[in-house]
Amino acid sequence: MPDAIVLVTGATGTVSTALLAELKGKSGIHPRALVHNAGKAAALVEEGYEVAVGDLEEPETLDEAFDAVDVLWLLTPASALEPSMGSNAVNAARKAKVKHIVRNSAIKAAHDAPNRNGRLHAQVEDAIKASDIAWTILRPHYYMQNLLSSAGSVASDGMLYMNMGEAPVGMIDARDVGVLAARVIQDPSSHAGKIYNPTGPKSTTMRVAAETLAYVLGKPVQYVALPQDAARGAMLGFGLSPWFVGNVCDYGRVYSQGWGDFVTSDFTDVTGQQARSLMQFATDFAAVFGGSRMTAAHV
Repeated sequence: MPDAIVLVTGATGTVSTALLAELKGKSGIHPRALVHNAGKAAALVEEGYEVAVGDLEEPETLDEAFDAVDVLWLLTPASALEPSMGSNAVNAARKAKVKHIVRNSAIKAAHDAPNRNGRLHAQVEDAIKASDIAWTILRPHYYMQNLLSSAGSVASDGMLYMNMGEAPVGMIDARDVGVLAARVIQDPSSHAGKIYNPTGPKSTTMRVAAETLAYVLGKPVQYVALPQDAARGAMLGFGLSPWFVGNVCDYGRVYSQGWGDFVTSDFTDVTGQQARSLMQFATDFAAVFGGSRMTAAHV
């Protein structure tokens, strides 16, 4: 029996990179990485992956990438174009007779979500559910990797700038979303029609995140809770797009109100293992935050 071909979109991002690593060498699975830029293919080819070039914004580029695919891992970048990218992917999957779609959606995705990203993801979920293709949806919590946006200031000045207020958040290491997705993809039929809400092991404030980084790095780290207007101005000053900035501020506003103060057992229920802790994340990324390898090794 031939291996199941799994098309992995967003193949160079953190979650999909983790997913590819989990799927590599697994019996009965053949991962195919989708990139929209051929220049990004070389590293994946060197790692032994089959690579296809296609752009979810351009449906006419997708036929070859989707050919003979059994399972689609559908991850789209945060963008106002998410609904069209998702629809293009679903249409290509239907045309190619894909058997299962595993969607990386957004926390609390819904048509009445208090943030634009949640509302856009709800549209993609609707398209998947209407496709007559078996599906599983993951709605991950806030990624610990978002802390890396402030890594430079932590390294230089010991300051963690985030627009998240003081409320706890059940954030998850993005690598664990890849782990969970791999488990679903290895046995998709047993997860058909299910929605998972993976979180980290506990809710944690950004102030505690700063304290955790301080412990790992061996130096003071102070959390600065940026007001949304200040965060907006800073990000626009960095040249980020107004849509992206608005999306980050949407999340900052609702998270500051306690919207993300919850955890689930979904990750452990599916994988049988514990999600990475914030301490583990800080240790793994200590060098990015300005620590030395010796620092991380001795935590």
